[in-house]
Amino acid sequence: MIIRDIMKEIVLAFDVDGVLLSSKSSWSTIHNYFGVNNGDSLRLYIENRISYEEFVDRDVNLWLQKRGKIHFNDFLEISKNVIPNPNYQELSEFLREFNGKKIAISGGVDVIVNRIMDFYPIDDIHSNKLIFNNGYLVGGKAYVEPSQKGKILRSYEGKKISVGDSSWDRDMFSNSDYSILFNSDEDIEGVDLIIRNNDLGDLTRALNDLL
Repeated sequence: MIIRDIMKEIVLAFDVDGVLLSSKSSWSTIHNYFGVNNGDSLRLYIENRISYEEFVDRDVNLWLQKRGKIHFNDFLEISKNVIPNPNYQELSEFLREFNGKKIAISGGVDVIVNRIMDFYPIDDIHSNKLIFNNGYLVGGKAYVEPSQKGKILRSYEGKKISVGDSSWDRDMFSNSDYSILFNSDEDIEGVDLIIRNNDLGDLTRALNDLL
């Protein structure tokens, strides 16, 4: 059990893709919609040959090169098909009653990540953003580098519990008092709890036990 400190607020930090939402990647969701592949850019980013900002720019340009003009409404249509993981209602009810800070830290893109507001009472959402001019896509801005989520988490004061689904969340885990690996395809050393499936009911019960 997490020992409460009456002088400290408890901060629950969630990754989004694969945790709160069923899609493992909001970027891939959009790539699939437009029929493009960002494999080359991903490889260059992982090899530290391009910055994350350049990686985001390349992804956005893939869509614009394929489609030409893209209106904000196109992304609303894409987001309609994004659903939460099973039994999200249990987690949503828990979060409504939870007396602490509830934040989402995602390396995904806002037009998909913001879909969580239809399902969960989240206080703050941190994600990368698309830029529009008169309703049309003109670019993107990197705010959350996937491997550096801990930088954002450190800006919050309190006792921190984080939930993520991949090695991209290691920095967030290492900056937490308690970490939960949820719905992951890989094993990560050093996490406090592993939940193998994508059942948010199981995650809710684990959080209830902690708090």
